[in-house]
Amino acid sequence: ITARARWLIRNNGYAANAVESWGANTVGDGIKPISQIEEPQAKEALQKLWLEWTDEADSEGLTDFYGLQRRAAREVFLAGEVFFRLRPRRASDGLTVPLQLQMLPAEMLPLDDNRVASNGNAIRQGIEVDRIGRRVAYHILRRHPGDTTDPGLIGETVRIPASEIIHVIDPVEAGQLRGVSKLA
Repeated sequence: ITARARWLIRNNGYAANAVESWGANTVGDGIKPISQIEEPQAKEALQKLWLEWTDEADSEGLTDFYGLQRRAAREVFLAGEVFFRLRPRRASDGLTVPLQLQMLPAEMLPLDDNRVASNGNAIRQGIEVDRIGRRVAYHILRRHPGDTTDPGLIGETVRIPASEIIHVIDPVEAGQLRGVSKLA
């Protein structure tokens, strides 16, 4: 479904307009937090730090935090979901806040990864859940499945703790693990 939706967006002006409208109407210029701190100097310092971090938030360096929100809205329309990996950074990296966000498209989590992990947890559609159904990890591909530039890593996954992943999804059914394109 996702591959067909991506093809449609690239090849149909109406679909391309639909995804752009969805992104614009969902986040506009970006969802901006407002501090509840009452002390003026602390509030101003926090706001300054936030604004500096938003420019450095994207681990790929392609956009800022608000651009990531727009791209995420587009991905939710296209694929029904998108993932962000929290990427802590070293102080020596010179960032205002030592944290960046890495956007991962839905294809990076293999739908056909369904098995029992060595620790006894179930892995369903690439999502590892414990015995009571809590998400404990995501099994992310090291390379995009369409990237053939590094054939040694094709199909190889890495286990990322759920605490390091933000799964943006708009579930429409109870128990739904993965997203579904709005074009489905």
